Amino acid sequence: MKKTTKTFLYIFAGLALLAIILFALNNIAEKKLKEGIKEASSQINLEYEKLEVNLLSRKAVLESPSFSIDGKNFRAEKLSLNNIEILKYIQNKELEIGEVLLQSPNLQIDQSKTSESSRKDSSSGFEENILIKKLLVKDGTLALVENDSADNSFFTNFSELEISQFQIDSGTVKNTLPFNYENYTFKGDSLFYKLDSRHNISTEEVNIRNGNSLIKAFRIIPVYGKQEFQQHIPYEMDRFDLLIEEISLSDLKLEVTGDSLSIENPLTKIKNAHLEIYRDKLQPEDTRKKKMYSQMIRELPLRLRLDTIRVSDSYIKYEELMDEGRSPGEVDFSNMNASIFNLTNHTEGYKGTDIDVKTRFMQEADLSVNWNFNIRNKADRFYISGNMNHISEDSMNRFLKPAMNVLAKGSIEDMAFNYSGNHTEATGDMKLVYKDFKVEVLRNDGTRKNKVLSALANLIMNNDAMSEDVNQKELEVTRDKTRSFWNYLWKMIQEGALKSFF
Repeated sequence: MKKTTKTFLYIFAGLALLAIILFALNNIAEKKLKEGIKEASSQINLEYEKLEVNLLSRKAVLESPSFSIDGKNFRAEKLSLNNIEILKYIQNKELEIGEVLLQSPNLQIDQSKTSESSRKDSSSGFEENILIKKLLVKDGTLALVENDSADNSFFTNFSELEISQFQIDSGTVKNTLPFNYENYTFKGDSLFYKLDSRHNISTEEVNIRNGNSLIKAFRIIPVYGKQEFQQHIPYEMDRFDLLIEEISLSDLKLEVTGDSLSIENPLTKIKNAHLEIYRDKLQPEDTRKKKMYSQMIRELPLRLRLDTIRVSDSYIKYEELMDEGRSPGEVDFSNMNASIFNLTNHTEGYKGTDIDVKTRFMQEADLSVNWNFNIRNKADRFYISGNMNHISEDSMNRFLKPAMNVLAKGSIEDMAFNYSGNHTEATGDMKLVYKDFKVEVLRNDGTRKNKVLSALANLIMNNDAMSEDVNQKELEVTRDKTRSFWNYLWKMIQEGALKSFF
C-alpha cells in the first residue's frame, strides 16, 4: 500500500473518529439539556413541539414553547439559545448563554389567580443558576386581566425588548422581580392601562434605551361623556381628559427590592400637555377628609425621587357646573410653563419642594405662582405667592355668569398675594388694584338684571377704593379639610378680594 494512501486512511479514520465523538457528545449534550429543560418545565408546565441542540455551533432551539401556571399563560413561536456554555452546565448545572432570542411571545396574566403565596411555592424548588448575557424579545404582547371574562387592565404591544446580563437563580426567583439585570432597551408600539372604572391610560409609543425614555401621545381618557359620567360616581368627582404630546426622562432608574419599588430620574420633561377637568357640583359632596400634597407624597407606597420636572407649552381648562339651568363656568390656563424641583419622599439631603409656574389666565392675564412645601413637616407647612396683571370683565364673566349668576363690570388691573400656612389655617396679605368695579346680580333665567340685589351689592361695595390700590394685611383663612388644596387656595384669594371690594 502506498504511503499516500495510508496517510489518507489515517486522516479519514481520524475524522471519522472525531465525528463519532462529536456525535456522541452532541447526543450527551442534547440529553443533558433536555433533562434540564424537562426538570425546569415540570415546575411551570412548559411544553414545546421540538428541541434541537447543536454542540458545534453551541445552539439550541425550542419550537412553539408554551406554559400555563397560576393564571399565567404563555406561548411563543420560537426560543433560540446561542453560544451556550455546555460544559459549565454539564459539570455544575450553571447555564450560561451568550444570547437568547424569543420570537413573538404572548403572555397573559390573570391577577385573580395569581397570589404571592402561590408564586413563592412554585419558586421554592428552583435550583438553577442561569445567566443570559443578552436576552432579546421580538414582537411580543403582555396583558394583565382581573379575571377570565374581564377586559384587559393592562396591555402592551412591543416590537423589541433587550435585557443585558439577565440572571435568575434560587435567590432572585423569590423576589417580586424574580431576576437581576444590568440594563435594558424597550420599544413599545402601544400601551393601555385601566386607571380606574372611569378612566383609561394609553400611549402610542414608548422607547427606553440606557435609562433615556421617550413616551409619545400619553393620554388619560374618560370612559364616559360628561353627562353619563355623573351616573357612575357616588359623589362629586373630577372627570379628566388629558393628552401629553411627549414625555422624556433623562436617566430613569427602576428598582425592585423585595416588595418595594423605587423610581428615580434627574430630569423629566413634559411637552404640550392639554388637560380638561369637569366637575358637576350638583352631585352629593364627598365629605371625606382630603390630604395635603405634602402628605400624599410622604405616604406614597413607593420610593420616589424626581429631581427636576419641566412642563412646557401646556394648557389646563376647568369647568364647574353649579346650576342645571346654566352652562358650566370655566377658567383656563394657557401657555403654561412650570418647573418642579425635588419632588421626592426621600428625606436624606432634602430641603423642600419648589414649584414655579408662569401662565396666561383666561388667555389674557399674565399669572405667575411660586409654591414651596416640605414633606418632612407633619403639619404640612407651605408657602405660596403669586401675581397677576390686567383681566377684563369679559374674561371674568366666563366663570362668574354661568357659575354664580353674576356679571362683573370693570376690570382688575393688578393682583398679588402671599400666604403661608399648614393643613389647618393660613395667614397672609393681598394687594388688589381694580378699576370701576361693579357687579350685576342676574335673575334666575340668567338673562335679566336683578336691579334690587345689584343695587344692594354695589351699595355696600367699597366705592372709595375704586381705581385705587387696596392692600389687605394679616388675612386669616381656615381650611375646610373635606376640600382639596385648590379650594384652600381659592379661599385665600377670595378672602383678600372680598375685603378689598366690601
